[in-house]
Amino acid sequence: MHGVPRIRHYCEVMDDRSHMLTELQAVLAEVGSDHALVGGLAAGHHGRERATIDVDLLVPGKKLASLARALEKRGFQVRSFLPDMIRVYAGGANPDEDEAVADLVSKDANPVLAAAFVAVEPAEVLGHPVKLVNRGAFVALKFNAAVSPTRRIEDRYQDIVDIGRVIAKHFEPSDLELARSIAAHMYPGAPDELTNMIDDLRHGRSVKI
Repeated sequence: MHGVPRIRHYCEVMDDRSHMLTELQAVLAEVGSDHALVGGLAAGHHGRERATIDVDLLVPGKKLASLARALEKRGFQVRSFLPDMIRVYAGGANPDEDEAVADLVSKDANPVLAAAFVAVEPAEVLGHPVKLVNRGAFVALKFNAAVSPTRRIEDRYQDIVDIGRVIAKHFEPSDLELARSIAAHMYPGAPDELTNMIDDLRHGRSVKI
């Protein structure tokens, strides 16, 4: 029907994310940048797969400019979304209307990201070998996002859902210890708040944010 946006199938979305990972891996190799995969694709690996609009990576801050130039040479549109982040759009996309295909964030933006960046493990995501933040680091990052007062409320609830799916699948005491150590970089009391949130999720209690 004319004027009605076509609903994209889950497989189409994930095929696009796989293609974007291919492009990003080539660009990362070209500029010699390390990386850590975070966001929705990491949520799918550690918890339960879900369609995610973009690919989220932590990268060294000093590599952001060269990564942006390399992506632009490949036909992507790149915008500086924050001082420590670039947002990538497909060629021909309208950044004012269309969704981004990747977010590249400086791991040096704050101590939480810096701590998570070193807590990585090799993994295969959508058929691609990547460096992925491990379970404890992922939960800490999701907690950090969930308690952010500037984040959209629907995104904050998705962060909590992601945490719940990860701890339901597999979460060892060592994962909690790492998550708490990263949360300690947030604010006083954050590690205990994270522990309480995990306990509430495990016992089916409501979580307040």
